[in-house]
Amino acid sequence: MKQKVAKPIVLLMIAVGVCMIPMLGYYPLVQSWYGAMCNVKGLAVLGWPVMIYVILQNEGVLCAVKYGWMLGATGLFLVQYKRVSEKYNPFTVAFITTLIGGIMEAMDWFMNGMIKEELYALIPIVLLTWSTTVIFSVLIKNFMWHIQGRKNYYSRLRHQQIIRNEKMMQTSKAFKDLAIKIQNMSGIEEDDQGLMDAAVEFDINENMCKGCANGQIQYLERAKLNYLWYNKMLETREAMAIQLNEMADIIEYYTKPVSQEKRNLFGMENYLKRRLRDEKIIARRVSISENSKGKLEIHIVARKKKRAKVTTDAMCKIISNVIGQPMRFSVKENSQLMNYFNEYLFLEQVNFSTASGSVKKVKQNQEMSGDNYTYMELDSGATFMSICDGMGSGPRAEGYSEVVIDLLEQLLESGFTEQTALKLINSVLLTGNQWQEPAAVDMALFDRYSGTCQFLKMGAACTYIKRGGWVECIKSTSLPMGIFEQVDMETITKKLYAGDFIIMISDGIVDSLECTDREEAMGRIIMDIKTASPREMALEIMNRALQMSKGIPKDDMTVLCTGIWEN
Repeated sequence: MKQKVAKPIVLLMIAVGVCMIPMLGYYPLVQSWYGAMCNVKGLAVLGWPVMIYVILQNEGVLCAVKYGWMLGATGLFLVQYKRVSEKYNPFTVAFITTLIGGIMEAMDWFMNGMIKEELYALIPIVLLTWSTTVIFSVLIKNFMWHIQGRKNYYSRLRHQQIIRNEKMMQTSKAFKDLAIKIQNMSGIEEDDQGLMDAAVEFDINENMCKGCANGQIQYLERAKLNYLWYNKMLETREAMAIQLNEMADIIEYYTKPVSQEKRNLFGMENYLKRRLRDEKIIARRVSISENSKGKLEIHIVARKKKRAKVTTDAMCKIISNVIGQPMRFSVKENSQLMNYFNEYLFLEQVNFSTASGSVKKVKQNQEMSGDNYTYMELDSGATFMSICDGMGSGPRAEGYSEVVIDLLEQLLESGFTEQTALKLINSVLLTGNQWQEPAAVDMALFDRYSGTCQFLKMGAACTYIKRGGWVECIKSTSLPMGIFEQVDMETITKKLYAGDFIIMISDGIVDSLECTDREEAMGRIIMDIKTASPREMALEIMNRALQMSKGIPKDDMTVLCTGIWEN
């Protein structure tokens, strides 16, 4: 609001100044400046009396009348031009202003009885008026853009964002309505389940009485197959409804406004560009924002100058010094600074570091393990670790557990929440698992900013937390995924500290211990291990388990250890 009032006042003050600059007895800058000011709403009316009053005080009544007519005609024509023209053109404004000014000056010279040769002196006045009008028009447009142009620009952006969000919300509502209709269809058919069972039973009895023994057996097999497919269809519908609801929730989540520049970082982009340029890094675009967790994210499109020996570490240090906050590279980004423009993502530095070690053994007489595991650091600042134990062993169990791990990695890396990811994967197993073979999932997400760890278990073996000589066992009574439409999931959150270890094991490790309380025995084994290396700890656990089973792996065995250190 202050700029909206102050900037027109500045333009009027300049108008007063140009009224005091005569050239050869004329005021070409007065005409030029007034023509350029007519592009600003309201200044054509406000500027006319101000400028005429100044000329009246300096040159007298006759000069004031002359320029009063000249400026008045210019203002009328330019106001009409703005009404009929969709696009502002400074050259057109200069032409109108110069034409009116030239005609008025020529009429004045003829009325004063000047000879024809003296009219040639009008040419430099016309050229000066035209050129200065173009220059003044561009300057005033850029000067006023910060209040009018930027306001209109951001207004259009907000309007487009509102329209986009409305369309996405309509899509979300359509998904939810479709999910409700699918669930209602399943509900109607479940209500008629009793009638269907009675009809099938009656039909079977009729056929058993009329047909031969082979015909009866064939009909029973066909009825059983139809019944199984009917139940499979109901399960598929429920899974589809769950997926549609989850997609609707995801769409609604991404329509929420993203918080931009919550911290006092206004104008920091241009300063960061200058600092990078000083270090021979050319930044084309810089965007500073905060993610949903309130952590800084900086997107930069940049390249290094030719023959410049600049590393990405140096770039990260520059950004950290400018922002006043330690920053890090995204784990997805290329660590090399290229000679061509490339996009780089910098994230706020985490408070903890993690490292992992793993060991895996295949069941005796099997070539492939039904266990799969993963360890990855996400851009969100979380470390994701998981073991999936496919039921049984061999290629089929390995295939299902690999699908679960791959989907978990892709969904979490794309920004899905862990609950949403597990629900979607569960529905995939229900619809795509022909043999109804479930999969036990043990996963953990360690927040490297806060030090909290969320454990999610679905039919998995115990997970252990080791802190010095103390060990805690995290148990679960939930069922594996891929059995019911609703995910049976237990969630536990723990605060962890530097020096702690997270030990995940598959049930093959626990089953190898020949004792009454196997979980407590495994806890004692972990407590006795004295090492700070996750890899060595995983090897020691595997060796102890194999010793207990006389060196024969009776089931697929997997150990995944993750160590935590403070930065």
